[in-house]
Amino acid sequence: MEYHNPTLRVLRILELIDANSGGLSLSEIANLLDLPKGTISPILKTLAATNYVMTDGSLYKIGPHTFELGLSYASGQNALSIIRSEMHSIVSQVDEVCQMGVLVGQDVHYLLKEEGHAIISIISDVGHHLPAHVTGLGKALLSGLTDDEVRQLYAGYRFFPYMPNSIMDLDTLIAALQDIRSAGIAYESEESTAEICCVAVPLAENGQVKAAISVTTPKFRYTDEKKQQITQLLLKKRQLIEESCRIQNCRLVF
Repeated sequence: MEYHNPTLRVLRILELIDANSGGLSLSEIANLLDLPKGTISPILKTLAATNYVMTDGSLYKIGPHTFELGLSYASGQNALSIIRSEMHSIVSQVDEVCQMGVLVGQDVHYLLKEEGHAIISIISDVGHHLPAHVTGLGKALLSGLTDDEVRQLYAGYRFFPYMPNSIMDLDTLIAALQDIRSAGIAYESEESTAEICCVAVPLAENGQVKAAISVTTPKFRYTDEKKQQITQLLLKKRQLIEESCRIQNCRLVF
């Protein structure tokens, strides 16, 4: 991989200062990195002005902004632990696949997956992405946008018929999202994969949808009773996850 050297210098400086909690002088940083003081000095001044490092005029130490970034990352990891635990609980009760994902552009990116004993074949997996408008998880995520934001996101978008039930135009998508916002839950029936159904709920922080979780099941097991069980369980778990993250000050940042 080809690196951008100016950016790499900034990262190396921050890593070096972080590894020396007692602080380092400009000369020490320049010597340890084998770089001219004239190259290091403006970088340190900028980092100090933006609170990424602190200085008493002699030594440089890690600043509060860098610390806050670290806390934000750790908070996101704690949130994932909370979500993963509740997903495991969901699977233990319904014995179906449970997934968690986030919205990236027009796609849903899958971050977590828990599987039950009843193995089914689905095209989504951790690290994969699918068009949001053809998945229950994706529609739950899109429901966090306003109608105008959805129109802007899908301006000029070509809707592809993945399955006969796939949403094929913007007006239909917006109408579906309005229903999801009202109900607080999204459904998918053979829109991305044949014989596969899905129920999903958004996960919000301060009223903003940040992620979503879903339960996926084959159509032959998707009875009215099973649909109701999954729906009620996901609504309950959504409330529990959001409340747990709020109490533990875990941000839904991934």
